[in-house]
Amino acid sequence: MKLGIAVKLGLLLAMVGVLASGVTGFYAYQASRSLLVQSAKAELLTTTRVLTRRITLSREEVSRNLQLLAGHPAAALAAQGRSLPDEDQMGTLMEQMMLANPSYFQIRLISASDNGLERVRVDRAEDRLVRVRGDDLQEKGHFSYVSSALKLATGATFLSRLVINHERGAHAGLDQPSVILATPVQDPQGKTVGVVVINLDLNGVFASLRADLPKDYQLFLANRNGDYVVHPDPSQAFGFDKGRRVFVQEEFEATNALMEGRASSVVTEVQTGKYANAPVVAAFVGRVVKISSDEDRLIVGLAQPLALVLEQADRLGGVILQLVIGLGVACVLLAAVVARAVTRPINSMSTAVQRFANGHQVATLAIDRQDEIGVLARSFDMMQNEIRQQLAALHENRLELEHLARHDALTGLPNRRAFQERLDHAVARAQRSKQRFALLFIDVDNFKTINDRWGHDGGDAVLKIVALRLNATTRKADAVARMGGDEFVVLLDNPAHREDITAIAEKLLESVRSPILHNGQELQVGFSIGISQFPDDGRTAAELMARADHAMYDAKAAGRNGFRFSSIKGTPSSPTPL
Repeated sequence: MKLGIAVKLGLLLAMVGVLASGVTGFYAYQASRSLLVQSAKAELLTTTRVLTRRITLSREEVSRNLQLLAGHPAAALAAQGRSLPDEDQMGTLMEQMMLANPSYFQIRLISASDNGLERVRVDRAEDRLVRVRGDDLQEKGHFSYVSSALKLATGATFLSRLVINHERGAHAGLDQPSVILATPVQDPQGKTVGVVVINLDLNGVFASLRADLPKDYQLFLANRNGDYVVHPDPSQAFGFDKGRRVFVQEEFEATNALMEGRASSVVTEVQTGKYANAPVVAAFVGRVVKISSDEDRLIVGLAQPLALVLEQADRLGGVILQLVIGLGVACVLLAAVVARAVTRPINSMSTAVQRFANGHQVATLAIDRQDEIGVLARSFDMMQNEIRQQLAALHENRLELEHLARHDALTGLPNRRAFQERLDHAVARAQRSKQRFALLFIDVDNFKTINDRWGHDGGDAVLKIVALRLNATTRKADAVARMGGDEFVVLLDNPAHREDITAIAEKLLESVRSPILHNGQELQVGFSIGISQFPDDGRTAAELMARADHAMYDAKAAGRNGFRFSSIKGTPSSPTPL
């Protein structure tokens, strides 16, 4: 039986149509899948890095609390067992600190004598705090965290490895994952007389970390050997303490690069794992930490089920499959009539998919057609809109991270980069509207002396309080930022007169006249302020900054703790008497 040209052409066009629609659908599915996976990997890596930073900051916060307790005047006397009132005072301080930090399950003051006898101890017992006294106090001198901490210099912190707590005698924390931090206590003569110890409940720390993560994220934490400390399956964590070791490199082979120090971060896609029950996309970051006198490596990872990442692409794949089948049937029945009409829009769709896969905007699709091509076009249009919405959500997450990059980590104020942008905008706006504004360059007087005497902790405390007082003193429309070190800047929005600027500068000086309390000591600070005005002292951001900086040095030369207006273009102004 011979087939006519019409039948052959119809069959050929039907085959071409089915093939073209199938290729188009497959290409669209693969393109969307690849885009979603890459976006998920980037977000996972960024989130993992932020999480790693949070873990580091948590340790630093505990270290600061240790130094606060060890540096208290009552600590040295209590450690030597000389004063019951001092022991009671230290117990009260410990209780207050544990109330503020639910992850602390024990705080102790241990003497350097009497075989490391506990002088003051507060335990957490479920929902209450217990002050341990008398014969219940134990000798702890044989534990390494005591002997190691006694050898440390003032301000140094001992950090134990992540372990399961088997130390008896505590009301809480037994057989729980924990870490111990300790620091020495010294008397006024510089002799080490004891140590302050904080036992940290890692379950509470890890729970707080998980609470801030999306529900579908899985958290992993491993030590330098690869032993899991945190795993989505709790039975896999702390395997080395249970007689069977479970390693991260067995489940995620790519982490070998972190274990060996060949990389600081890895992103991987795992289809099957020794303990994973489903394919995942995962990101891991390696961080070197100081453990006692040695270095350890902490492996932090986040994973997301691949099925969730590809959920949108899989739905689109089902729609495309249905459309390909429907289009194939339509092509067989109507190929002779619609061959030309079908071929052209399919080619257009293929081009649109290619443009979309290459990152270009797909402007025109045949979504108004009432045939299969129209359905495919609308489905593709829906797909690209859904992907753009997901990318927009990812963009919002990145904006949150950019906020961290634009603000000072210590004070929370905008940093140099953010303030420079604000100043550039202020200059541009003032040039357009012929408005005025003022720039105050502030330097904390004798800040090096504070750092030399009280250490960086004291300097940091001063900078935080200075930032709070600057914000409280300035107007809502003004901008306060930290440029770095002990330098701050204030942008005064549209001051009416020079007298208004003077009044604000005097308020700023007055705000720091109140002493700052640090470790029971009063610290007295002052400001040297340089002032420049737009447009009198400059018409660019660089000119205004330079002249405000110059005026600040004029204020310092005039005796510090005062302010001066820029005098570059005229007679130097006299500092305001204080």
